[in-house]
Amino acid sequence: MAEITLKKLKIPIKKEIKIFEKKFPSYLRSKIPIFQEINNYLIKIKGKYIRPIFIFLITKMLGNICKKTYDLAYLVELMHTASLIHDDVIDFSNTRRGVLSINAIWQNKTAVIFGDYIFSKSLNIAIKNNYKDYLNIISKTIEKMSEGEIFQIEFFNKMNINKSIYEKIIFKKTAIMIGACCEGGARSINKKKKIILEMKKFGELAGMAFQIKDDLLDYENVKNLNINYYLILKEIKMTLPFIYTLKKSSKKNKQWLFNLFKKKKINFIFYNKILIFIKKFGGKEYSIFQIKLLTNKTLLILNKYYKNKANESLKNVIFFNKKRKF
Repeated sequence: MAEITLKKLKIPIKKEIKIFEKKFPSYLRSKIPIFQEINNYLIKIKGKYIRPIFIFLITKMLGNICKKTYDLAYLVELMHTASLIHDDVIDFSNTRRGVLSINAIWQNKTAVIFGDYIFSKSLNIAIKNNYKDYLNIISKTIEKMSEGEIFQIEFFNKMNINKSIYEKIIFKKTAIMIGACCEGGARSINKKKKIILEMKKFGELAGMAFQIKDDLLDYENVKNLNINYYLILKEIKMTLPFIYTLKKSSKKNKQWLFNLFKKKKINFIFYNKILIFIKKFGGKEYSIFQIKLLTNKTLLILNKYYKNKANESLKNVIFFNKKRKF
């Protein structure tokens, strides 16, 4: 599977991303000392801005980036930041992007309130500019993402998850937001309804493929004393390679897996056995095949549009080499 670096991906929108990165911290500013302290910390551990990248690439493929496009990028990244802060609280996670999470430093109550505060700032962008279309997109997206979170919690401690359930979870948790970014990008330059819907569909398909590829990072054979292999194993249970392997396994092998999940302490040796087991049954290869199917569907959409540099980057975005930091 071909890989592409983030630097190459951003070439067509290099100027726009630079403007975004310069201005985005201003939306995080606060007069409340503890909030500003957290803001300063967040700025230092900035993300890869994948969602703004989708927004800018889609818009640039279709036309010229404008103020409304930038506003969408700020709005979405604030929303995404708020959701990550809340996710860390829900998942009892003490790290984010290789460093301590907000809840690990400032505790859960402060993290939840701060997440709400950041989310309200994203809404303010839409309200102040009278972006009714964006408010409609946001409300629907948050509704679906919340459903996806609850659905995942419901199945997190069960072993009966199947491909249909998995697809429903990643569609609501990841794909719906990417779809909203692409839809919003097209709306920012007043494209026709047919184009807007096609961009939304492209984003949802790309988001599904992107999440499956991200799940494959759980199968990296990495030995690290700081990793909680038990938590990773619990997460692996919610990924496509594992679901496929479980379906293909014999009754004896399924029982072995069930017993393994009952253990509270999992070391690298046990974790590595799982990786070997999944590799043996072709779980990773099956997942890669599913990524290719989804990618081909995105290409069918993109091939209808302008053959410019932004279009080429969108064709490669799924294969961006997102390296995980432990």
